[in-house]
Amino acid sequence: KHEAKIKSLTDYMQNMEQKRRQLEESQDSLNEELAKLRAQEKMHEVSFKDKEKEHLTRLQDAEEMKKALEQQMETHREAHQKQLSRLRDEIEEKQKIIDEIRDMNQKLQLEQEKLSADYDKLKIEDQEREMKLEKLIILNDKREQAREDLKGLEETVARELQTLHNLRKLFVQDLTTRVKKSVELDSDDGGGSAAQKQKISFLENNLEQLTKVHKQV
Repeated sequence: KHEAKIKSLTDYMQNMEQKRRQLEESQDSLNEELAKLRAQEKMHEVSFKDKEKEHLTRLQDAEEMKKALEQQMETHREAHQKQLSRLRDEIEEKQKIIDEIRDMNQKLQLEQEKLSADYDKLKIEDQEREMKLEKLIILNDKREQAREDLKGLEETVARELQTLHNLRKLFVQDLTTRVKKSVELDSDDGGGSAAQKQKISFLENNLEQLTKVHKQV
């Protein structure tokens, strides 16, 4: 729109300039006509110098015609001057409008460039946020998978601990039964009973350490 308005104002200025030239050409034409009349007047004065009485009326008519032409030229000159002044003022006013529109157009272009740069920057930031979000989603999936794996491992360890606890219970029961039988068989042998008790204590300690190690694992 700004460019169209600038073109329209430029065409208007060219039209005003053409009119101004036409007025100047018209003024030049009138000046030439006045010069011709003055030349004719001089020729009349030279040709009819000896016939002043006879041509007095013609000279008076020529003088009146000269004055009328001069008055007409003056009137045209004043009108031309006013019209030229008005055209100059209009041209200056239109030129100011054109300059203002150009300045406005330049500001709009700068604002558009700034908005485009801001848009590119926001687009890059949005892409970076999307990449970070994808990484967080992948990391969260890995954490969830690790939790599931850990949960399965805990269940497995719990089952193994329960199995170990049951085995330990059965082992203690079996060991107790064997000790009782051994005590009954070796009731007369005090040294054998002491050795049997030491062996049982050793086995119980080993079983306790094995249980601790399994729990740590």
